[in-house]
Amino acid sequence: MERFAGGEVVTGSAYEAERAAVRARLASTAGLRRIGLGDGVVLVFHTRETVRAALQELLRAERVTDADRISAESTGFAELLGGDHDLVATLHLDVSDPVALADRVAELAGIEEMVWLDVGGDRVPATADPDDAASGAHHLRFRLGPEQRSRLLAESFATVTVDHPKLRASVRLTEEQIRAIAADLRR
Repeated sequence: MERFAGGEVVTGSAYEAERAAVRARLASTAGLRRIGLGDGVVLVFHTRETVRAALQELLRAERVTDADRISAESTGFAELLGGDHDLVATLHLDVSDPVALADRVAELAGIEEMVWLDVGGDRVPATADPDDAASGAHHLRFRLGPEQRSRLLAESFATVTVDHPKLRASVRLTEEQIRAIAADLRR
């Protein structure tokens, strides 16, 4: 697992100084990284910048200044990072009522195992974190082979598909969406 480099996670006044610009930059691509799959099911792709910003917001909200705690939180958030050949995303059920959410989670049990990314005709299955099974959110990883990575970077045809008995969806990604979700692959 790739980790955040020293100095990459900024806290305190240094974070406050850059916070508005970071949030504005992320907001400009948020809609591109969010893929609606129908009936309240959403797939949100993460980038190194979105994960780092989420970590920094947590540290800000909890007013964390202790270096050991920052390190521990950074390690936890690093599990959400992709890499040179990985895309990471969260599949979540956009249901606010806890009872309705529990019903929907039961109805869509196993959905995390039925999601894939089609890149130029090659199916890349998502692998899910098994600890997410009972929640309304699943952390997914799409491991791209060298050819799939090259095709995605060339902004080739790409589609996100769900094939669950209770939800079938296929969403073709635009070139702008592909650029936004593949940002870390370009490093």
